[in-house]
Amino acid sequence: MRISEVARKSGVPATTLRFYESAGLIAAGRSMNGYREYDEAVLERLSFIDGAKQLDLSLPEISDLLTVVEDESCTQVRETLRPKLAERLREVDERLAVLQRLRGRLAEANRNVTACPDSGRRCRTECALLQGTPDSCTDQDPC
Repeated sequence: MRISEVARKSGVPATTLRFYESAGLIAAGRSMNGYREYDEAVLERLSFIDGAKQLDLSLPEISDLLTVVEDESCTQVRETLRPKLAERLREVDERLAVLQRLRGRLAEANRNVTACPDSGRRCRTECALLQGTPDSCTDQDPC
């Protein structure tokens, strides 16, 4: 298959295919006129690459996994992939915890801003960003 056909069948742009080739993730032969020619196996390889990218694996990690998948047993693939997935899960859990804390702070700041009464006086914006309800925000002394 030529690069355009692989791009059409896989949904991977030709520029990405050329990049993957330069990175050693896929290989292409050359026809007599210099066109890239791919075999049908490239589609399965591209599907694997896409699945690994969806798991947020880096291209070097994907390259290593491709070598294991093609050269080793299912047991070895499992033993190679399992720790990578466990580490990625740990990283995602850490990011989720950070985002949950941020969400809590944003919700609190939103409540504080909402609680400030309408006023034509100069606003003390620091009230909205203080921890807890801004006690100093009153109708007589607005934020």
